[in-house]
Amino acid sequence: MAKQTFETIEKKRKLFAQRVLTMVLVFVGVFALTYVIGLAATRHNARALVEPTETVNTDDKQGNDKQGEENGEETPAQPAESNGHTIYLTFDDGPGPYTEKLLDILKAHDVKATFFVTHVFSQYESLLKREAKEGHAVAIHSYSHDYKKIYASDEAYWADFEAMQQVILKQTGEETTMFRFPGGSSNTVSNDVPGMMTLLVKEANNKGLHYYDWNVASGDAGATTSSATVLQNCKVGAANHKNAIILCHDVKEFTVNAMDEFITWGLQNGYTFAALTPETDGAHHQVKN
Repeated sequence: MAKQTFETIEKKRKLFAQRVLTMVLVFVGVFALTYVIGLAATRHNARALVEPTETVNTDDKQGNDKQGEENGEETPAQPAESNGHTIYLTFDDGPGPYTEKLLDILKAHDVKATFFVTHVFSQYESLLKREAKEGHAVAIHSYSHDYKKIYASDEAYWADFEAMQQVILKQTGEETTMFRFPGGSSNTVSNDVPGMMTLLVKEANNKGLHYYDWNVASGDAGATTSSATVLQNCKVGAANHKNAIILCHDVKEFTVNAMDEFITWGLQNGYTFAALTPETDGAHHQVKN
């Protein structure tokens, strides 16, 4: 009886030792496998630090875009699918001290605009050449922008008109048939000479010229000096017109400061930006004189 008990204990002891040995071997195997995998990963990461890669993922591009913004560079908006609306940005009274900045913004977004120009800031006359070269429409506003002088008679108006035409010809090499009346065709500053605007509109048509008013006012002609208000006025106006001809002034710094955000908004919401042409509907106002 004692012998059988001893043999049973001995068998249990050997079985326990085998189980312990098996567990040790499994543990060593797992540890070794983990070590090999970790070593391979370390070597791969080390190669990645010194070997160049030609793949640029989305995160890398976003990082580069952010860095460009921090460096003061314009990041063009990505145009969305067209919503069928066209925005005609028009700028009166320049070129002036803020026109070059505006041209940089337009160029960054590859957007074309229309400039109704004057010779008030004669030192910026050469910017007409850049406007034309970059695909914008250069049209006549007036030479002197002196309302009383140019609306004194039809002869006075066309003399002023021709003076500006010659400046445009000198800078761009071409004359233009497009213009905007100072104050628009509905102006009342010409009332000192009854029937003046009716006469000028008729003569313009007879000369084969094309005049343009507007159907959206940015508000920068006297209603506001706020970039935020200009931005909001332009957004609302663009949304309410299939073809929005927006009145702006590139001699107003607060207006120019609103343009990057407005153009970005427009492109991202499917609006098309274009320059006026002789075939574009001029959004004519009702002549009041």
